[in-house]
Amino acid sequence: MLLRQAITVPLRLLVNILLARQLVPTDFGTYAIAIFFVSTATLFTDFGLTAALIQKRDRPTPVELRTAFTVRFLLAVGLVLLLLGASAPLATLFRLSEASRPVIPWLALVLPIGALGSISMMLLERALAYPRLAQIEIAALLLFHVTALALAYGGFGVWSFVGAAVASESVRAVLLWASARWPLGFAVDGSALRAALRFGAPFQAGTWTSLLRDHMASLLAGPLFGPRAVGFLNWAHGVAYHVSQAFTEALGRVSFPSLSRAQEDREAFGRLLEKLLRALLLLVTPLLAVTAGVIPWIVAFLYTEKWAPAIPAFYGFAVRMLGGTLTTPLVAALNAWGRPRQALKILVAWTVSDWVMALLLVGRYGFVGVAMAYGVSVWVPVVWLIRVLASIVSVNWTYALVRPMVAGAMTFVLLRALAERIVSDLASLAAGVGLGLLLYVACLLLLERKALLLELRASVPLILRAIRGTSSAEDLHDRVGAPGR
Repeated sequence: MLLRQAITVPLRLLVNILLARQLVPTDFGTYAIAIFFVSTATLFTDFGLTAALIQKRDRPTPVELRTAFTVRFLLAVGLVLLLLGASAPLATLFRLSEASRPVIPWLALVLPIGALGSISMMLLERALAYPRLAQIEIAALLLFHVTALALAYGGFGVWSFVGAAVASESVRAVLLWASARWPLGFAVDGSALRAALRFGAPFQAGTWTSLLRDHMASLLAGPLFGPRAVGFLNWAHGVAYHVSQAFTEALGRVSFPSLSRAQEDREAFGRLLEKLLRALLLLVTPLLAVTAGVIPWIVAFLYTEKWAPAIPAFYGFAVRMLGGTLTTPLVAALNAWGRPRQALKILVAWTVSDWVMALLLVGRYGFVGVAMAYGVSVWVPVVWLIRVLASIVSVNWTYALVRPMVAGAMTFVLLRALAERIVSDLASLAAGVGLGLLLYVACLLLLERKALLLELRASVPLILRAIRGTSSAEDLHDRVGAPGR
């Protein structure tokens, strides 16, 4: 999955730059608002049923698979019709133009399309078949970017995103089904549904709180400041995300199924969580620190000055992404340990703190106050989750968290001071980025000395062996274990 991100992250950044140069902030803002409603609808198509099947110790039965699929597909179709009927008042509330009002129902077509591949994806994740998942997602992502660029340069504006989303989701569903076939059919079994909901409902409720947090820019800044402000916030969030959370997403996808498989061995569970946190911070912290150190010049030379008003918001999102890098595996650990209700309690408190902080700050700082609230409130769940998990398993928090973050802070301060003197054009910007990455390694060596070198010597052969490893079709079928195949 990390290799997948190494391929896709540079592509995402390049496409983001090209789209930002071609489209206007209002296009990005309109798409962000539409995505909020579609993402909200997505959460009401599953109720945590697939998560319950992943966490389940025994292999899912055909009736369990069909019940989960039936619920998801029928709800998806119903929600498309609901969004179609509500599109006009929603567009008025969020100040969308007349031409962009149909964006929401058209984008909602990804809901039933996604439902067609959802059970196959669950089977692949349950089997930890991430090489196959990585291949599928690279193909879908490539199609999305190529389609979005072609339509944007063809003058389709915000519709470029809609066409790209529908096309890529269709290809993704087809590839998932081809990789993990199962006895497709419709069924609603009451006992299977109740058993899945006992775990899945609290798990899904936690995901709902994530939606309210992640789309606060659209929900709050949209009605208050309009789609242009949402566009600035979406851009700042996107830059911070592409250089950090893309890796968190990869390891986050692995963490819940992997920790679920290790739930009967407390010592192995703790070691796995420690290594996940350490790996994430060693990837994410230098990228965020370096980007924050040179963001004014990145905007000037790559995105153009029309995006300069969003620079202050970027800093808030950068801090948020660092905290979010920790919450992803920590929440996954609580869920995998079988405590979804406790995880939900923490996520609800996090959502409340986000909104309270944002409401306090937007009056004084405008739309930038939303980003500032994100950066501050994320540390509430981080501290809480660490305290809870420290009572369950043994983790060396200094090794996993403190040293990588301190090295990142040192890198940011040093690079910003140097960038003022050395960065004057695109070539010197590239040199500054390279210097920043070297500074991070030097700072980490200063903090850890020989311990870091010994860790690298032990880890590199393991990483190379994992990258070289491939799964045959027969091995993949055995691990997926789709009933009836």
